Amino acid sequence: MKFNNYAEEKKYYEQQANQEDFLKWYQKQDLPKYEKPSVTVDNVILGWNEDEVKLLLIKRKANPFRGHYALPGGFVDKKEDTTEAVLREVKEEVGITLDENYVEQLKTIATPNRDPRAWTITVAHLTYLPDMGAVKVTAGDDAREAHWVTLRADREGTPQLFYNEKEIPLDELAFDHKEIITEAVHRIKNRLDYVPTVLQILGATFTLTEARKVYSKFLGISLQELDNSNFRKTHGKFFIDMGFETKPIKGRPRKIYKLKRFN
Repeated sequence: MKFNNYAEEKKYYEQQANQEDFLKWYQKQDLPKYEKPSVTVDNVILGWNEDEVKLLLIKRKANPFRGHYALPGGFVDKKEDTTEAVLREVKEEVGITLDENYVEQLKTIATPNRDPRAWTITVAHLTYLPDMGAVKVTAGDDAREAHWVTLRADREGTPQLFYNEKEIPLDELAFDHKEIITEAVHRIKNRLDYVPTVLQILGATFTLTEARKVYSKFLGISLQELDNSNFRKTHGKFFIDMGFETKPIKGRPRKIYKLKRFN
């Protein structure tokens, strides 16, 4: 079929041709005109250990940002869903097999020049590890090292990172991972009063004191400022009473709770 001009040809394939013929034409004629960004995933993986919120970071083995702390992540393969990419990249980089039920999309970031290599769009994710202590982390792929670092927030929601009690400057993180971690902290903090999914890091059951400790880390306040009786009154609706633990580590059995499911 002959056309007098490109506009006439385009109109025909878009409005008259069948979809199969349109797609063949589009891939040959129109698709090459558009810039093609790479797509990556980054993952904010949180756990709980020794009364502290823990964040998993790697130290990059290669350029760009060689030797800098970064979130686990990488490029999305062809025909791969971003959640699938998260599961694969985390397994390759730090040896952890994640349960996708604890993985949620956080934010898509397409800021120009966020990656010095090329135009890269990232889909950031947020993951909760219910039993961090049972997880073995091993550096691999692009990771030279992998560390659990302590994550806290101040009253304004600004994250603070510490490794071996030494603070990690946020501005020294690779790429825009400072912004991604900050976004994760803000999401968690803003949802504490209606969807406190972050409590999944405590495991299947927890005490009210443990829940208060997690809240205090993201609110930037002391545990004493979260009155126990008032906390039970305002947040008890999110918990299922599971009675008393059957095998206390020491002392009297503690009253334990389970987090309700959120749709």
